[in-house]
Amino acid sequence: MNTEFRTIVQPLKGYQGLVSHDQPVVMLGSCFTDNVGGCLLGGGFPACVNPCGTLYNPASIASALLDILYERPYTRDDLFQHEGLWHSWSHHSRFSGPDPDAVVEHINKSQAEASEALSKASALFITFGTSWIFRLTEEGRVVANCHKKPAILFQREMLNTQKVYGLWKKMLRELQARYPALKTVFTVSPIRHLADGAHGNQASKSTLLLAIDQLTQEFKDTSLYFPAYEIMMDDLRDYRFYAADMLHPSPVAVAYIYDKFCESFMTQATVMKALQAEREARRASHRPLHPTSPANPE
Repeated sequence: MNTEFRTIVQPLKGYQGLVSHDQPVVMLGSCFTDNVGGCLLGGGFPACVNPCGTLYNPASIASALLDILYERPYTRDDLFQHEGLWHSWSHHSRFSGPDPDAVVEHINKSQAEASEALSKASALFITFGTSWIFRLTEEGRVVANCHKKPAILFQREMLNTQKVYGLWKKMLRELQARYPALKTVFTVSPIRHLADGAHGNQASKSTLLLAIDQLTQEFKDTSLYFPAYEIMMDDLRDYRFYAADMLHPSPVAVAYIYDKFCESFMTQATVMKALQAEREARRASHRPLHPTSPANPE
């Protein structure tokens, strides 16, 4: 009789050492990327996390990656003004600001750092959040962020599996030609998008999963899939692992998935080094209650 009362998703085998302190990794995608990327940065890893800000759909992530690959310079002409701030359609609002020159400088600096990191990276982690896209009606271009502009300016549509597959097949070929040793690791964010209902969310996630399955089957030597979505949906199958909004994983869930990430992509020596880095960072940030006490000499 099976005594396990939950479905335990096992870590990947054969990829230990892909993530280390010796080479950078680049991470693009949804806010789940920010969660895992934050854990990596806390462990002292040279991780480049969402250099364009949080991105959700495969088309916007691909566009951001192309900008990084070709080191495309941004200018003031790429920005627009709304409610006193300057924004980029290709970037998250954390890049927005009242000074357009400062916004452009921030974008280009982040992009240059990402290009440098990618040229040395052992792995590129791509997290798809949704297959829904927003397209500017007048221009026909897909936007990464609507920046609270009126909904009438956009057309909303869901990419099908073949569109996602076709788009990323070109991306993987480009990556393979430029960086043949680079591994591309796909994940699907476990964060639910319920604006279209439970079925709509499942249809969107299924589209992403099917496209990734085709890609990893075709590019077996250079791409793979990390089951963050399955860990949340099947292994942590309980609402106690969700935040108060019942959509995002709780800190406990993020930590559990990150542990699976570490088991999949790190050696034991790397894990121990990361734990030491975390302890040192906590000590450095600690402020003694009584700094003039003999127990806290200057």
